[in-house]
Amino acid sequence: MTALFFWAAAGVAVLTVAIHVFLGGAKFVRPFLAVDMEPGLKWLAYLMWHLGTVSTVFVAAGFAAGALDPAHRDYAAIATTGAAGFVGVALFTALKSGLSLRRFPVIPMFSLVTGLGLAGLFA
Repeated sequence: MTALFFWAAAGVAVLTVAIHVFLGGAKFVRPFLAVDMEPGLKWLAYLMWHLGTVSTVFVAAGFAAGALDPAHRDYAAIATTGAAGFVGVALFTALKSGLSLRRFPVIPMFSLVTGLGLAGLFA
């Protein structure tokens, strides 16, 4: 049963990467890169976007490793902690910005990943 939860968490993380890259790239990155702003800030934000992508791939890999081999359950625990951290940072950012939580799709996506990871760890 543990492996099922970890596979589900990995799948949601991979889905998140796909949405982030394809939908986010079209809706956020292209328009953002067209904005006239200080180049250092623009390219730093672009870097951060890609670090988010890579981090989410590693979260998915941690869950997949935990699903494939019970000896790698610690990888799934690290992935769960990372996903929970993403939710925490997104909640803080939403509250600090005054924007609606609905403007932060990372919150429901990574809440689901976190929940599945916790279910796998405690199953």
